[in-house]
Amino acid sequence: MATANVNGVDLYCERYGEGTPVIFIHGGYGGPATSVVPPTPQAIVNVLAGQAAYLITYDRRCAGRSQYVLDTFSLEDIAGDAAGLLDHFEVERAVVVGSSAGGPIALQFALLWPERVIGLALPNTGPGLMCEPPLGYFEPYPEGVTRRLARVRSFLEQAEGARETGDRAYFESRQEILRNPPLPPGSATPPPERAARVREALASVDDDTLFRYYIGMLRNYEAYAGRDFTSRLGELSMPAFIVHGTADLAVPVEYAEVLKAGIAHADYHTIDGAGHGIMGNAEAQKLLREWILKL
Repeated sequence: MATANVNGVDLYCERYGEGTPVIFIHGGYGGPATSVVPPTPQAIVNVLAGQAAYLITYDRRCAGRSQYVLDTFSLEDIAGDAAGLLDHFEVERAVVVGSSAGGPIALQFALLWPERVIGLALPNTGPGLMCEPPLGYFEPYPEGVTRRLARVRSFLEQAEGARETGDRAYFESRQEILRNPPLPPGSATPPPERAARVREALASVDDDTLFRYYIGMLRNYEAYAGRDFTSRLGELSMPAFIVHGTADLAVPVEYAEVLKAGIAHADYHTIDGAGHGIMGNAEAQKLLREWILKL
């Protein structure tokens, strides 16, 4: 484990193995839960365990063990962090894997620096996760898209609330729910033991630290807001891989279908009955591992 200063931000990062470089861009939007009980990248490590790959994982800015930045930033800035991390480790080209909310960052990276991308993997993600409405769909939306849009509205309303009332005042109005967060829906729900650990840890976090975690999360919401790469997917010429669970309640499979339509040459797979967090699925792991090893 190590910390790398990239673009003026301290990023927590880890490296595993040797061989083809792979950088993994995790999902989520950061914030309190990811920092009081940091998740581990074990699923993606399992994908490449014992294989010929040099895997780089890291916590994105305003997430996990990395630095929280309270000034506004863009999706280009977040993609630049991934590029800067490759520079830090003297890696010229890599397989870029963007899972869930890491997907738009991976897409932004591939559009900005296609010459640095050996292959682009997009598990359980879509081209526009914080958009209302998303490109590629017209009303009436499928049920899963409607459910996703309700979550998007909640995220964007929080970011707007902080802009209108000020970060500190808005934070104060949300303290109770921040210390007792509701569980994510359906199959996106974390194991009960982790949820309990998060709530216990949040109870002991001081107000200033919780403020920094929460406002950093809102800055992530703002960076993603309105960004949709659907119209640019045809520009991607590098090898691409898409895998998605048909029972994903966090990012519905319809978002993967938009990716498939836009990246016609992509290696596309759905896993029947699988939910979000597809990298924990053994079949998806096998498919991704085989695809990477063929590059």
